[in-house]
Amino acid sequence: MLAAFLYGPADLRLVEREPLPLRPEDIRVEVAYSGICGTELHLYGGMVFGAPATAPQPLGHEFSGRVVEVGADVTTLRLGDRVTAIPGGPCYQCELCRIGRPSMCPNRVSIRSGAWARTLALPARIAWRIPDDVSDRAAALTEPLACAVRAVDRAELASANRVVVIGGGPIGLLIVAVAKASGAQTVILSEPSAYRRRLGERLGADRAIEPAALAAAVRELCGAMGADVVFEAVGHPRTVEQAIGLAAPGGMVLIAGVADLDAVASFKPQELFFKELTIRGTKGVTWGVDRALRWLGRLDLEPLITHELPLAQARQAVELCLSGEAGKVVLRP
Repeated sequence: MLAAFLYGPADLRLVEREPLPLRPEDIRVEVAYSGICGTELHLYGGMVFGAPATAPQPLGHEFSGRVVEVGADVTTLRLGDRVTAIPGGPCYQCELCRIGRPSMCPNRVSIRSGAWARTLALPARIAWRIPDDVSDRAAALTEPLACAVRAVDRAELASANRVVVIGGGPIGLLIVAVAKASGAQTVILSEPSAYRRRLGERLGADRAIEPAALAAAVRELCGAMGADVVFEAVGHPRTVEQAIGLAAPGGMVLIAGVADLDAVASFKPQELFFKELTIRGTKGVTWGVDRALRWLGRLDLEPLITHELPLAQARQAVELCLSGEAGKVVLRP
């Protein structure tokens, strides 16, 4: 079958590969839609989480599809079931899992092949059935939406909070949607791309503005003290510093962006002391998957999926994402 592999920086190739044989605990899924994640964009640039990417690397982990084969030991799923999956599920056996921190699990269980292909193999234990009221296309958003759900959870967002989201990539846009649907009074999106600012407004932002105008907008819409919750969804030291400066006394700063390994942000300890700020990170999805699937049946996230391309145009799809003139791009293998 045809599958996408990365052989080096910007060296994306479509190659013929035999499907992996199933283990007893595996299922095989015929892919309906597969999304392009920021992780794939980092890989395309040659690095992932600040470390050099390995090659050849199968691509794709956000997907929806149907079960076409089940391993001998699988009892929870049947042929024809519509499923998605979380690419790195926790083991639920290690110490971190057992004390309630599965996003930190060092023994994560992952899909075995990339989703930018006609089929992929994965352990049945990390698959989730897609509800009947969720389309195949929308279900490809499950994993990034679950990340946004967890980010909002970690921020302890309360109804009528005034919220700023810095960064209008797919995760930032999904945070906008979840925060607004969760009762935020005001949501301000800061994003340099006019295309993505318009998407932010369609997904619930009360104001979507250029970064240079953010401070003034916060004073206007949140008051002189600042925002109750600030989400940083860029992964750059300057935007982390900006987020700390925009938070109101007693406010929350939630870091959702993935910075380079050697990136260093600065802040004034007195600012944290006198404002009593809370700064948290968020990584992965943890317990947000089932709620993400329920949100998909309630929220209209179709505006986020701006482009749909065949697998043969995977390189063009990646370049489109990098241009900033797209929301979520999905492939149809």
